[in-house]
Amino acid sequence: MRWIIGDIHGMLRPLDALLRSVRGRDASARFIFVGDYVNRGPEAPGVIDRLLGLEHATFLRGNHDDIFDLILNGRCYIGHQESPDPLSAFRWFMQHGLAETLMAYGADWAELEFLVRHPDAARLKRVLDAVPQKHRDFIRALRAVAEYDDFFVAHAYWEPDEPDGSPDLAGRLLADPKLRQQLLWGRYTDEQIRRKKRWKRTGYFGHTPVNNYRREAEPVPLKGPQIVLLDTGVALGAHGRLSAVCAESGEVIQADRAGAILRPG
Repeated sequence: MRWIIGDIHGMLRPLDALLRSVRGRDASARFIFVGDYVNRGPEAPGVIDRLLGLEHATFLRGNHDDIFDLILNGRCYIGHQESPDPLSAFRWFMQHGLAETLMAYGADWAELEFLVRHPDAARLKRVLDAVPQKHRDFIRALRAVAEYDDFFVAHAYWEPDEPDGSPDLAGRLLADPKLRQQLLWGRYTDEQIRRKKRWKRTGYFGHTPVNNYRREAEPVPLKGPQIVLLDTGVALGAHGRLSAVCAESGEVIQADRAGAILRPG
């Protein structure tokens, strides 16, 4: 069966626990990841190493991964005239968990702080030299969307009034920078989640933590007509979880930050 897994954000222990649990229930499991493997959590290099070792897995690109791609490789998927340069992107995402990722690769906090105040491309390159080429290649190769006959998966957003049929989403995205921006950065409103979409398939997304919509509720995937939101905030606080949803059965399996497995009702 096919299992869609939400935003990991450098949290290796819950990732390992979730993979073990899903495989224990489904020996032929195929995994689809919605993106955001880096930033916020403390073990982004370990997360990428673990994902590189997986078979039967599809890895999609999140907005944090796209910014990391720009910083590492000088290019990003959304790529348009208003995209930040690598140094500006570095300074911007130091406010959003990038420091944890770079320190996990061996960077010194004081040097990162200095770079924020005194941007220098050569100094930044020396910091980034610690990122292995295989990790750079992993980030560079991340796809934007995964499509199947019965569902599609993307990181953040597909307009509810946009059809999801032919031509395929990936082809439409290549031709439209606005759609690429929305796909990685857009956020649904409560009304959009609740109402019927123009889509023929179910869309699975991460990016926006579900507790943005249900602040007092248990952090479990949020479901609406033709949509499932999977970011249950594993790196955002003590109550965060990493979630997997089975596309065939709808079963939800979660791991908390300590790696304990939860099966919410």
